[in-house]
Amino acid sequence: MLQADDSTTEVENALAAEFRAAVADARARVGALLEPACPDVTFLKALSDELAKAAAEPTSVPYPELIDPDTYWEASVKPQAKSLRDGVLGIVEWLENRVIKTMEVAEADLKQIVDLAAAETESNPEATRREISDCIATRCTALHHQMAELLDVLPDRAALDEARAAHDEALVRRATTDVEGLRDAYLRDAGGDDAHQAFAAQQWSETFADRVAHRQALLAGAAPWRHQELALVGYERARAESESLVEAAVARLQSPLGSMQQLLMERYDNAGS
Repeated sequence: MLQADDSTTEVENALAAEFRAAVADARARVGALLEPACPDVTFLKALSDELAKAAAEPTSVPYPELIDPDTYWEASVKPQAKSLRDGVLGIVEWLENRVIKTMEVAEADLKQIVDLAAAETESNPEATRREISDCIATRCTALHHQMAELLDVLPDRAALDEARAAHDEALVRRATTDVEGLRDAYLRDAGGDDAHQAFAAQQWSETFADRVAHRQALLAGAAPWRHQELALVGYERARAESESLVEAAVARLQSPLGSMQQLLMERYDNAGS
């Protein structure tokens, strides 16, 4: 019967260590690229302050033209998003090539296991075949799981999610405050007796959410909200594209494992025929 010798165990351990090292290296490289570019809460506050300075005194900032949101998108956000995406692509390609070399070692080791098993004379060939098939399936499953670990090379998105939530909440809060500040004027303009004032107050309450939504839409198109939204959207798109690149690479790497099991068993059967 097939036995796992020390050399096989050493190869498996070495391959697992190489996968872990590859993931760690890629994670560090991607993190060094994406993390500093993330528009976190601190960045959004600094952007708001810079826009306020530019509006008050254009010569006080180095790039006053960026106060225009379209210019900000084309000159800053869009090129940075492309640079991030291209940078991640380069890292993913490097990682994929490294994993392919590791897979070549794994495949050579499995072929050796198959050849050694096929060369042995066993009293129960059917049991031996089942055992070698189980061994190959186990190893390929382990490789499949190890390659799935590559999906974790992107940095944690907590800072991005925090910034997105803070931006959206601040926008709603500002819109709500602005609308609330109009209530007294609305009631004053409505005039009338107490009954009419009560009716106007009821109308105000019933339309309050719509008024806030309208004010929110107006604010979203103006500085600093528009610029902050563009910064977030640009990075979110770069992040999503990076995730897709990694997922596609993992899918390509995992794809041959199914046929590898079949080919290895055909190799075993042909060697014993």
